[in-house]
Formats: sequence, C-alpha cells, structure tokens
Amino acid sequence: MQLPPELKQQLAEQKKQCVFCKLIAKEIPGKIVFEDPKTIALLDIYPAVKGHTLFLPKEHYPILPYMSEEEFTHFFSLLPSIIKAVKDSMVATAFNLFIASGGAAGQQAPHFMVHCLPREQGDGFFNFLFTKKGKPLEEEQKKVLIQNVPLTLQRSLKGSKLSQDQPAFLQKIYTASTVLYEDEKMLCVLPTHNIVPGHIQIYSKKEEKYIEKVSPEDSVYLFSTASICASLLFEAMKVQGTNLIVKSGPSDDNPDGKLCIHILPRKQDDSLQSLLWQPVQPKYNPDSVMEKIKDKMWKVKYAPKKEEQKIPVVEKKIIKIQDTAPSLPPFSSSPPSSVDPQDEIRKAIDAIRGR
Repeated sequence: MQLPPELKQQLAEQKKQCVFCKLIAKEIPGKIVFEDPKTIALLDIYPAVKGHTLFLPKEHYPILPYMSEEEFTHFFSLLPSIIKAVKDSMVATAFNLFIASGGAAGQQAPHFMVHCLPREQGDGFFNFLFTKKGKPLEEEQKKVLIQNVPLTLQRSLKGSKLSQDQPAFLQKIYTASTVLYEDEKMLCVLPTHNIVPGHIQIYSKKEEKYIEKVSPEDSVYLFSTASICASLLFEAMKVQGTNLIVKSGPSDDNPDGKLCIHILPRKQDDSLQSLLWQPVQPKYNPDSVMEKIKDKMWKVKYAPKKEEQKIPVVEKKIIKIQDTAPSLPPFSSSPPSSVDPQDEIRKAIDAIRGR
C-alpha cells in the first residue's frame, strides 16, 4: 500500500513514542530470540504461558493494511517456521496465535504484532476456551456476509482457484456451518454455534492440525483471507475491533486438535473480555527460555521461490460492501499508548479506498 505523505509523517511521529520501536532499535533491552532485516521476535515480559513470544515487523505499522505486499509476504511466510521453533523449544503439543485490532479487541500499542503461545494439555490457560454460545447473527447481516465474502475473496485473492473438494477431516465442519467461500486451499464458514454474532472460521484444506506444517505460500494465503474477512466484518457488523485467534493441535481448549483461524468481531464491554490475560511476571527464568528458543531459530530464514519472488497476496483495494457501515482491516496489540486504534483502523481503510 502506498501511504500518502501526511500519513507517513504521522507514523514517523508515532514511531518516536513507540515502545516496540525502541526495543527494535535496541534503545530498550529486550529478550530477542530472532531477527532478520524486516522482522523480529522477542519474549513477552508478561507471558500468558511459558515461551510466549511476540513476532512483529521492524517497520512501524499500527495496523496490518499499512504493510506493503512485500513485507506482508515476508512476515507471514516466516510465521510457520517461527512457530515451529518456539513449539519445539518448549516441547509443546499445540499452539495459539492471538492478534487484536482496535481498543475493544485489546489493542493497546500502535505497533502490529502476533502473540505466539505454545500450548500443552493441562497448562491452565483457558482464555480461548469457547464454551458460551453467542447470539444468532441477524438475518440482514448474514445476507450481507453471504453476498460479499465470496465476491470480495474471489476478486482480492490472486491465484485463487475455486474448488468444492471436501477433505475428509473437514466433513463435520461442512455439515455444522454455512459455507461463505472455498477454493483449493481453504474453507471459510459461518459456524452454527458461534461465539459472537459474525464469528467467522477459516480452515486449511491441506493441513488438518498443525499451523507450523503449513507452507510459507499457504500461510500468506490464509492470513490474507483472514485480513479481508476482518475488514468485511467491521463493515457489516458496525463493530469497534476484531480478534484473530488461531488454534492448532490438541490442547484443553482444542480437544480435536483441528487447525482453525477464528475471526471475532468485537464491541466495547462485550462478552469476550475473558480473552485477555492479566499481566504477571514469569515464575521461571526467562533467560533460560530465551536461550532455548534462540537455539531453535537458526533454521528460520525467508526464502521466496525463484519463480515467484512475490507470493500472491491481497489486493489493497477492498470491494465496497453494499448498504453497510464503516470499515476495518485486521489486527494489532500490547502496551499503552495515546493512539486511538479504532481511529487508525478507519483511516487505514479510507486510505486503501482512496477516500
């Protein structure tokens, strides 16, 4: 996305106050476990679980749509390898990813990041245990999503090849959901038993359980899909933010171990406040954990295929939703700032649409 000069100036001023930019510049010490020219990973100082790692772009972006296609591709191509390194070092059986966009979703800092959470049975982390059933989606909103999600995904995802082949491991999902869109790589649905109205789920058609086994290309593709869906939800549901939560492998909150990206529209003081964890100091030695993770990161390297230096990604022009509300991109998160994330979200979509 080409940012206008005034927006670049705003981001430059924002960057001066950003805690994470200071960590990246080594002005503040951090427990860094990986970095390359475009990305960095470091331990969270208030971990939700042992090995809790933050993965973020080095350039200052308050929200995902400000990222260029090249940086988007670089970032999400690396993500499966980052996850594998953290998971192997912690000898974990499962994994969560957590991304927040907007203050209502828990975004507190104006620097986009992904929380990487290694999981295992009995670890005591139940924040993503979805037990309560949300209210049904209003029929009018459901019609908007059914009409616009397939239209927008088909036109925005480059290289998309429509396919209705149904992998055996997704049969229950087909029967318990409303299919919004599917192609040869992924399935996008509205679950019958949602967590909140507008809850969307995305499944890989190629990998049943483990996010770290997803190819770099498919990782970019899945998160491009999630990005578009989050934008559409913001418009159709008139919400203040979105959460993106990935469940992967067997854990207490994911007993069947199925890989799924959950996109949750959020409103201030809604029923999902329990998603966020309280900041506490770790009871273990973080330096020891840092060294273990660093030891596994040596294999992580961005290596695009020669025949496709750029992996097909989302077109930066979002298709306009008919007769709906404002707009949002996907995600972001952590420590306090005076920036209003929701305002940043709205400005980002306006910029994307050339308003």
